[in-house]
Amino acid sequence: PQGVPCAGGHRCCPRGSRCSADGKSCIASSGTGGGRDVAPRAVPCPDGESECPDDATCCVTASGAWGCCPMPQASCCADKVHCCPHATVCDLAHGRCLSPTGDDVPWGTAFPAWKRQPPASGKGGGYVLCPDGRSVCPDGATCCQLSSAQYGCCPLQN
Repeated sequence: PQGVPCAGGHRCCPRGSRCSADGKSCIASSGTGGGRDVAPRAVPCPDGESECPDDATCCVTASGAWGCCPMPQASCCADKVHCCPHATVCDLAHGRCLSPTGDDVPWGTAFPAWKRQPPASGKGGGYVLCPDGRSVCPDGATCCQLSSAQYGCCPLQN
């Protein structure tokens, strides 16, 4: 969230940092580390090869591959397509999530995880920059504008 896009549009850095001159690493802004590189934050999935955005949760999809639920510490539903916010339960029969108080909560749909990039990778890629210049989606996904004017990721190309 609120990442800083780097030149070329294939990478971004966390808020409070800046891109290096070559656009391949992130540099902490002054006062937070004196210019040392910081890795863009991501959640590694249990396979050790896939990862999801920092505010997402890894869930296995119907194909057996890892996907990303667009919420932190989410519950992955048994249908391997949907997910529910932390501390709620999937109600597959009614297409919703149930909170401990019994309230209905809308569920999310997982999108494909992307392969982890080695820290010193010379090749670009892995991400698509959305038209707002701030949001990114995994390579092979499509940026879609949401009703909130923010961008989300559709897990299909084009």
